[in-house]
Amino acid sequence: MKKNTFLIVSLALCLLVTGSVFAATKVKTETLTSGKPLPVPRVIKDRPLQIGWLVEEMSFESYQRVWKHAQIEAEHRGWKITPVLDAKTIDAQRDALEVFIRKNVDAIVINYAQMQTLKDLVIQARNKGIGVYCVDNTLVPGVIVNATQHNGVVGARIFYYGAERIDSKGKVLILNEARPCIYQERCFAVEGLIKKGYPSLDLVGAEGCKEISDYFTKTVDYLTKYGKQLSWIFVYADIEGLQAARAIEQAGFTRDDIFVTGIDGGSQVYAEIRNGSPMVATMSQPFEEYCHAAFEVINQVQIEGIAPGDAGSMVPKGRTLYFQAVLTTPENVPSVGTSIHTVFSDTYYNPKDKDAWYFWGKPYTITE
Repeated sequence: MKKNTFLIVSLALCLLVTGSVFAATKVKTETLTSGKPLPVPRVIKDRPLQIGWLVEEMSFESYQRVWKHAQIEAEHRGWKITPVLDAKTIDAQRDALEVFIRKNVDAIVINYAQMQTLKDLVIQARNKGIGVYCVDNTLVPGVIVNATQHNGVVGARIFYYGAERIDSKGKVLILNEARPCIYQERCFAVEGLIKKGYPSLDLVGAEGCKEISDYFTKTVDYLTKYGKQLSWIFVYADIEGLQAARAIEQAGFTRDDIFVTGIDGGSQVYAEIRNGSPMVATMSQPFEEYCHAAFEVINQVQIEGIAPGDAGSMVPKGRTLYFQAVLTTPENVPSVGTSIHTVFSDTYYNPKDKDAWYFWGKPYTITE
């Protein structure tokens, strides 16, 4: 009898201990980011948080601005970043993510990459307790948040500027990104406005471009066909728009004949606007604000322990944080030597708030 009692008590204790261990090791999950349970990213308390940073390339000023501010954020917070800044191909992007996963970094931030080809690795990272975040990128399942602008709204905003410049009359060419991404929405909005609401605007073409050189060659093609009859070239982004501007200049035209608008902002395009090139306006994106927002979410999720979907979470249901771009024209183009943050005095920048995040470190300065 005593032997049976001992066995029963021992079994009960084993079950109790096993249950306690299971409860202690049970992983908290969330369903907001994929529709299926994924582990909430690990919370870091006793060491610097480790970030893997991925971007397709650094030849674009927008990526340079984001990366510069990321370093400011990391230094301010005492975090560490391992960057991959030259992953031009899909294979290189996949390799970078696989390395980050093997190294078991705490968080991965993707500034720009071909997200549709990385979906499996995003889920793989999340299943290891790694947080995945995007800055001005395309959402896929598992990404906790993306920080960007309302791309369609921004396209429409600069459309109204361009349409007013030519009294809503004339021939317009749209040059868009060929690869599927959120940036295409800028041109889709403009194409719809012209076709549905502006009968006096003649949309002569809406072209998708795969390589940056395509923006030059397609502009040449349309200039050859239409010449000075072409009034405006709407390009989805600034660097690509500058290719169109060069083609216009080489054909012997000025901004008074044919003009270009773009989207992004930065020193290079501001110089073009300031110095009278065919590039006359841009929608300046607050890339630093996007970056700051992503770091704030990382801090909330992986330092404070507030998971996506929890009360007080910054992560919205749609997983995208939107911020406002600013129309920049010859009338308000910023001066050389000023902080990039001053461009956004109507949205977030307050020169009197010296403790604000945009005074951390040495911010990006506008050059010639």
